[in-house]
Amino acid sequence: MRTSDFVEKRRFKRLDLSLPMKLRRVTESEKEEMVEASTSNVSYNGAYLPDVNTKGIKPNDNFHITLSVPRDEARDFPFSRITGNARVVRVGDDTCGLEFSEDVSRLFVAN
Repeated sequence: MRTSDFVEKRRFKRLDLSLPMKLRRVTESEKEEMVEASTSNVSYNGAYLPDVNTKGIKPNDNFHITLSVPRDEARDFPFSRITGNARVVRVGDDTCGLEFSEDVSRLFVAN
């Protein structure tokens, strides 16, 4: 199968950006769990984490996320910060794909 045979299903363009991200969730035992990671690409509604400890993470898990965009990268990405909830859509060996919820807050960069 050729690469050209695949249809891109994403609604938003992904930018290859390595950005720091914090993920937080409350576990079933009511204990707060914090995970720090870096993205390899980000879009308006999701992010891919290529090197994250996925122990205990499974599809459809929910996290509260904070994604900070350094000033130098802000020209390539329209936000300086994204905070809110995200759902795990894909988990692999030390990789994780997230989809941001509709109520996520995006702090826009002023021109």
